[in-house]
Amino acid sequence: MELLKENTTRKVDSLGRVSIPKGMRDRLEINTNDEVEFYLLNNDDGEQFVCLTNHKPGANKYENAAKVLSELGLDIPEELEKRL
Repeated sequence: MELLKENTTRKVDSLGRVSIPKGMRDRLEINTNDEVEFYLLNNDDGEQFVCLTNHKPGANKYENAAKVLSELGLDIPEELEKRL
């Protein structure tokens, strides 16, 4: 797995909203009115990353989350393991 940096930045508006760049929405197949889930990833250095996903029907979001954490070399939280 690799972390891809987008060559764009966005500002948070007064309501806390951030727009997702069109190219990223296209790659993630995020369409108008789709639901996306947000996750907060903390690494050992104290850095925090916001992750989002657009789950497709029939996908097991818990298995997907565990796979991502595993590929990043991070421990799978006990709460997530219970849901697998």
